[in-house]
Amino acid sequence: MNSAYQVVRYEPAHKPQVVALQCHLWSPSTALNTAYLEWKYERNPYVDTPLIYLAMHDGRAVGMRGFFGTRWQGEHPEQQGIVLYADDLVIAPEHRNSGLVPGITAAAFEDLATLRYQYTVNLSPGPMTFLSSIASGWRSVGLMQPMHLRPWRVALRRGRQRLVKRILPQWIGTRRRCLAEINAGRITRSPDSAARIFFEDAPRCAAMAELVETIGGSRIRHVRNAEYFAWRFQNPLSRYRFLYWTSPRLEGYLVLQEYTSDYASNDVVNIVDWEATSVGVQAGLLQAAIDLTADRSLVIWSVSLSRQLIALLERSGFKVEPTPQSVTQQRHTLLVRPICAAELDGDWLFAGRRLLDLHSWDLRMLYSMHG
Repeated sequence: MNSAYQVVRYEPAHKPQVVALQCHLWSPSTALNTAYLEWKYERNPYVDTPLIYLAMHDGRAVGMRGFFGTRWQGEHPEQQGIVLYADDLVIAPEHRNSGLVPGITAAAFEDLATLRYQYTVNLSPGPMTFLSSIASGWRSVGLMQPMHLRPWRVALRRGRQRLVKRILPQWIGTRRRCLAEINAGRITRSPDSAARIFFEDAPRCAAMAELVETIGGSRIRHVRNAEYFAWRFQNPLSRYRFLYWTSPRLEGYLVLQEYTSDYASNDVVNIVDWEATSVGVQAGLLQAAIDLTADRSLVIWSVSLSRQLIALLERSGFKVEPTPQSVTQQRHTLLVRPICAAELDGDWLFAGRRLLDLHSWDLRMLYSMHG
């Protein structure tokens, strides 16, 4: 990075410039970008001060890398720690190929090393982020192994859209199909699920957190308490709806998510979290999700699912996404790095588990900015 650029840590006065810069990544709407910045960095429940690093050129922000707070835990509740999630890497088009990415990264880690955090993760790197991260000491732990259910309506619509685009290059597509427009009447009610499945707009944060705590787990996973759920589902770049199985207590939930940015596909709905006391309850919730999204592609990460759940998804028509053939296709992988450069050659451990072992992790799309 040449001397025409300077890397600085974000201050509130930079907000308008960051919002404008992120029109190249988050969305074309400055209002939506402002809401996202405030939610993710200013109201983050784990880090008080926004940790954003900006490349400045002639007093203007032309590059950015952000680090927001996440809280992970091991098998026991006391095995918890805040881990910084590296995200939102963007360079203004006219300043790309200027060495800004490694320059921002180096300056960020030098500053972060003075703070109390030990590790940083990224569950949603794009191709440019993946390449630059590997070059600066990050390690790739493994792929998220997305599984897709693509109804025939989606394939037919995409084929029709491609045809129309060839005939009318300026065609901008159809109106976004919105989860908010779907009602529970689309759910096929079996005798077992009747009066037990509810489709709602709001998260039942306390009940969901209680269910998570009851089920527990032994692998490294993000803390899912009521505070986390209350913050997480306010993400302005996503819309969420919730399926609940009650009998009469909450026995399971499934969270559906779609994107609100004009940059994202309106054909995709993600299953970002799926938890229940039994496989039977999870099967009922999955069928309800399929019924509700019959005209959309349904996607879930399968890397941490049990064999029973993967078999259930396969019986329901889901297929594993092919392994990327090149780095330019890389979208769903876990990256990890110690913040202090002196620890790069050590054994990376968290809650007694090796961070570079994919089996150490319980990974869900909810923990990432894909969801």
